[in-house]
Amino acid sequence: MPPPVPSLLAVELVVVGAVSLLLGLYLMLRGTLPRWVPSGFVDPAGNRAELSRPVYRLLGLTSVLAGIACPLVALGQPVPLVIAFVLIGLALLCAIPAAVMALSDQHRRSLRRKWSTTVWSFLVFIVVMTINGSFLYGTRP
Repeated sequence: MPPPVPSLLAVELVVVGAVSLLLGLYLMLRGTLPRWVPSGFVDPAGNRAELSRPVYRLLGLTSVLAGIACPLVALGQPVPLVIAFVLIGLALLCAIPAAVMALSDQHRRSLRRKWSTTVWSFLVFIVVMTINGSFLYGTRP
């Protein structure tokens, strides 16, 4: 029997799962990013560029599968935990062709990455992980 999941971690898993599920459904239905989200790519003329719709749809499927798996991990029971790991495995299998398609799309259309998007992504990641660590592990007596 796996140990019970702490309540703060369970809440975080449910919230992350819900956000991932909503983002994945949006990507699967629309096949593009919202206009306010930076794509991170520019075309040779310097305009904002996006990857093809199948890439975003596969990423949406990956996000939906991960979004379903997160609350299952929060339950902390053996059977939902196994189902969650199977869903995560399927999500990773969907992410591999999406990455290959994105790279081929990037090379075929001569898209280049914007460094500002990469820098901001790293900064947001560091801030979120710091807040996450202090929130989850800094409150123990």
